[in-house]
Formats: sequence, C-alpha cells, structure tokens
Amino acid sequence: MELTLDSGGAGDFTRRRVSCGLAAIALVLALAGCHSAPKPAPPDLLTAGSTALKQRDYKTALADFTASLTNGDPVDARNYYDIGLANYDLKQWSAADAGFSEALKRVAAGDHQLATTFVNASYYYRGLDRVQLGKWALAKSDLLLAVKAYPKDWLDWDSLGYARAALGDYKRAVVDYDHGIPYYPKDANDLYNRGYALYYAGNAQRAVADFTSAIHLRPKWGMAYQMRGLAYAWRGDYRHADPDYSVAIKLVPKAASWEYRCEARENLGRVKEALYDCNHAVAYYPHWAVALVARAWAKATLGENQSALADANSAVRYARNYAPAYRYRGWIRVRLAEYRAAFVDYNQALRLNPRYAQASTARTVLANWIVAAQNAGVRSYGLGSINVAQAEREVEPTPSEYQQRVSECGGYYSEGDSYYDDCIEKGVDEAKNDESADHEADQQAAEVGYNVEQQVQEDVNYQVAAAEEEQAAQAEESSNGGYSGGGESGEPEQEYSEPETQSEPESEPEPAAEPEGGGE
Repeated sequence: MELTLDSGGAGDFTRRRVSCGLAAIALVLALAGCHSAPKPAPPDLLTAGSTALKQRDYKTALADFTASLTNGDPVDARNYYDIGLANYDLKQWSAADAGFSEALKRVAAGDHQLATTFVNASYYYRGLDRVQLGKWALAKSDLLLAVKAYPKDWLDWDSLGYARAALGDYKRAVVDYDHGIPYYPKDANDLYNRGYALYYAGNAQRAVADFTSAIHLRPKWGMAYQMRGLAYAWRGDYRHADPDYSVAIKLVPKAASWEYRCEARENLGRVKEALYDCNHAVAYYPHWAVALVARAWAKATLGENQSALADANSAVRYARNYAPAYRYRGWIRVRLAEYRAAFVDYNQALRLNPRYAQASTARTVLANWIVAAQNAGVRSYGLGSINVAQAEREVEPTPSEYQQRVSECGGYYSEGDSYYDDCIEKGVDEAKNDESADHEADQQAAEVGYNVEQQVQEDVNYQVAAAEEEQAAQAEESSNGGYSGGGESGEPEQEYSEPETQSEPESEPEPAAEPEGGGE
C-alpha cells in the first residue's frame, strides 16, 4: 500500500504546535536575528525579510531574501537557514531542503553565524522536508539527530517512524511512535501511522486498537476503517472486517476496500456478493492482479470457469511476478481439465516463491490424483498420456515454441491439452482422435450438469468399482479352490480436492499489493 501523508500526522507540516520549546525558540531566534557578528548583506533587504518572516508573511520574506541573493550580496549560514524556513512554511519542500542543506554545508566549512540551536533545527526541518519529498533514508538520518536534540517533540518521532516504515523497518517504526505519541496522544494520524506499522510488523491486535482510537478521533476517515478491516482479516475475523470495509467504501467510493470485502465475503461463503464487490474493484482498477485473482476464484466457484480463466490470464499479464496469480490459474485449469498447463502454473508459482506451501500442496495433490486415475484406467482428457514426473518440471513454452507446436500438430495444440504429445508420439491423426474423445466427454458432462472434475471422478469411481467387483469374484473363486493371481488394488490413493478457499496472505498482509490511487 502506498504510504500517504494525511493532515494531522507526520505529513501535516502546516506548523501545528510542534513542541512549545522548539517552535518558540526557532521562530524567536530566527526572526530576532541574534548574531554574534553583523550581517554582511545590506541591512534593508535582510531586515525587511526578517520582519516579514516574523509577521508570517512568508512570500514577502522569501522575495526579500531572494533579492539579496540576486544582488550578489554576501550571505551566511543564518541567511540560508531563514530562506529554508520561509520555503518550509510555504510548503516548497525542495527549496526548503536546499536552503537548510546550504546552511549546514556552510557550518561544516567553518561558518559560525548559525548558532547550535539553529543547526539542530536545520536537521529537524530538513528531515521533515525529506519525508514530504520521499527521501526516506536521508530523512531518517536527519531525524535521528533531531530526536536527540528534541526528545520530547512528538513530530520528529512520528516522522522518524514514518521514514522507517517507508523503508520497511516496521518494528523500529513502532518504537519511534511509542516515543512520540505520549507527548501528543490525541492525534489521529499518529495513531493511524503506528497502527499501520504494527499491522505490517505482524501485531494485528495492537493495530486494531490504534485504528479504533484513530476512528474515535476522526469518525469519517475511510482509510482507518479499511486498515482496521485488514487487521481483523489478518486475524481471520472476517465478520468484523466486512462492516469496516463497507464503511470505508461509503466514505471513499473508489477505495481498495471493494477487493478486500470481496475476499472477506469469499471466506464467509457469500460468493455471489463477493463477485459483486470484485466487479467494482476491477472496474476501478482494471490492472490490479489481486482483484482479478479474487474475481477469478469467485467465478470459478460459481461454475464460470472460462470467464475465471480469462481473469487469471489478465492477472498474470499485469503482474508477471505475482505467484498467487499462477497458483489460482493452475487451480482453474484443473477444473477445465488443462492438466499440463496447471502443472506449468504451479511450477511457475514455486519458482517465484519456493516456500509457497499452497502451490506445492496443490501440485502434489494433482499429481497423486492423476496417478490414481491412470492406475484406475481412466484415459479421457488426455490423462493416460501425462507423464507426472515430467509435468512437475515442465515450464511454459515461449511464443515461438508455442507456434512451432501448433504448426507441428496441425493446429490442434492448446496450452493445456495432451494433443502435442500425441502428435509427436503417434501422429496428427491420434491428436485429432484425442480431441474428439475429449469433446464427447465434455458433452456428456454438460448433459448431466457435471463439471469436468466430476465427470473424470465418475470414470475413476466406475473403474474402481469394477476392479473391486473383479477382486471379490476372484476371492470367491479362490475360496472355492480356484486360482487367483492377486495383484495390487486399483483404488485411487487420494481423490483430488479443490484448493482451499482462503485467500493469501502467506508471509505478509495483502495491502502491499494495493493499486495506485487506492488511498484516501
């Protein structure tokens, strides 16, 4: 999720009460012009600028300071500090950064016109500037010095925590917020920011408490409801997550909560409502792979397998390195009897994330199920020609390889069938016969209202029952003095079961995949 700077927290630099000491000292000293040496520049411009700054007429002050520079007047570190301060109050972050940086550069070169108090303040304000500019590492360095100079100032601690969170150091960010919040305990943004860091640090329970406090202070803050919903969902509490997402959607109509509520309702078994939500999420963010995968799951669960496959294909196209997209596309392809393609997807998911337990389990279950079907004598849908050991290593063909296969097989090859193997091993005629047989099986399945898996399972059950009857007859014959050759049972070792309905996360919460523009 994109970090947003809301008014009132680390991002509100509208000169809220920072900490009485720092604000008073910085402004009084900055504007009073307490210098140990006379100003080197003409006193009219600098005095006018100082007076304007004292009166909070920042534009006039900046104009006066700039005119002094334009005239080529000699300026010192203190003058650049004042320029940085004027730009800071005008929220001209880059110019403020430049002003404070020049002041500190001159101090390092031996300029003694900037008192220690102003040196500390330069690091403080430049750190805040750099948070606004997204210069997280530089901001962190400045703010580490600022919190030493002003240990009881809430804004420097909050901003330091914000910079650490942006750098992915959520645990230390929580510690920073813990230092600052006691000095300003009723700031909604600080509580929200700490809740955000807690959530990504894996402490969903404390995160819920902070988001709840933020909501009490700002009852119409949509993002706070969305994040609390995510914290509930991370704990598996989808019943509380659902209403929070609903409030977030009302407050922010284009919120990412459409997708989050879709997943919550999928986990609650409300699949049709989930599909409604995912349709909205995809409408607002058509390239968001997470939303496309969630909608694909809902469609497949409702029997819309071809449409589900189209969504999964889009998810892969827009997020080539998103492992869940391949895993769920593999699951959908199993439902469509595209078994080789399913193996390719599971393999790719595991290449992207070798510790992806759900993909590994799904691939193993599919492999065991195919072996069981082959042992039972099932040949439909190309099951008989699949080499499971080879399939578990197969990779997706390149576009040129794909076109070559299509050409060699007379146009009968598709991503998920066995026609290519039949074509290479037995010729095009065999591939055509295989396609015809599978088409007939599809028609039979459609007539009785079964999906492909059910039809294949019927075949497996029939073969198993026939084998059991034969074994029983042989046993009876043996008991009567006849000969029985014995042999292993043809019973499947394990039936194929549908992948679990629960959505990710695996190692960290899902908001990391939030689309652009999903915030408040």
